[in-house]
Amino acid sequence: MTRGLITIAIGKKYISQAKYLARSAMLNAPHIIRAVITDKPDDLAAYYDFIIPYNPEYGDPFATKTRLYAYTPFEKTLYMDADSLVINTIDSYWDYLADKPFVYNGSLITEGEWYVNIEETIRRFDVKWLPKFNSGMFLFKKDFITKQIFETAYDYLMHQHERDIAVDFFREKMLPDEPFLAIALAKNNIMPVEDYGRFSRTLINAEKIHIDVIKRIASFYKNGTFVFPLVVHFCGRLGGSFFLREKVKLFLYFNSPLHRLTTFFFIFARNIVKRRT
Repeated sequence: MTRGLITIAIGKKYISQAKYLARSAMLNAPHIIRAVITDKPDDLAAYYDFIIPYNPEYGDPFATKTRLYAYTPFEKTLYMDADSLVINTIDSYWDYLADKPFVYNGSLITEGEWYVNIEETIRRFDVKWLPKFNSGMFLFKKDFITKQIFETAYDYLMHQHERDIAVDFFREKMLPDEPFLAIALAKNNIMPVEDYGRFSRTLINAEKIHIDVIKRIASFYKNGTFVFPLVVHFCGRLGGSFFLREKVKLFLYFNSPLHRLTTFFFIFARNIVKRRT
């Protein structure tokens, strides 16, 4: 396969989220091929074109993200966290891979704290900066540089103590993938791209929020500017409340009484025609 979307759905909560991600893609990006890494293949078979079994030997679900290079069936991959929704057509995303192996949105930082002490980490790994970004969405293509990025991030995550990287567990359960990916990206000099507010955004610190997945609308004020993301990542408490609302809209859209009644009518009419012929 040339290109497609992939997500990770390991556990009941994430499997439920992945169904709504798939529904939003069916509605707003129907031609994109969808793949999912999961521990419950039967639950998602109706939603995804490729069902990829989760391999526990690669580590927990957060470690799985650093193994996407090995998992993906695509030459060009668009990764999204399962608690994301496709709001509008995402064809423009692929253009960024024309001259870049790994594409993400974020900012470069040289001081302060973000999972780790930035200055200390920069000095230890001999890099000029670290990218601060949300790994809920990024793109990559299969080549030597991208393979090296993922392998480095995976190695750092799985052997953080030997590499002297002190990162706290996320919600006291899992190690976050972002700081390890950040170091790997910095070592390969992969800088964030300017996406003009069209890449995935979370609702953390967002204001003046206007989102409607059915009407293909998303706009809000974040970090001093208005953004119009084609994908919204619904992490955080505020994001969770909006996510619930948009999931209800998707459920009703795909399971409306009118839709079921119309389907029943056409099946009934077709059976009558069959009996008469």
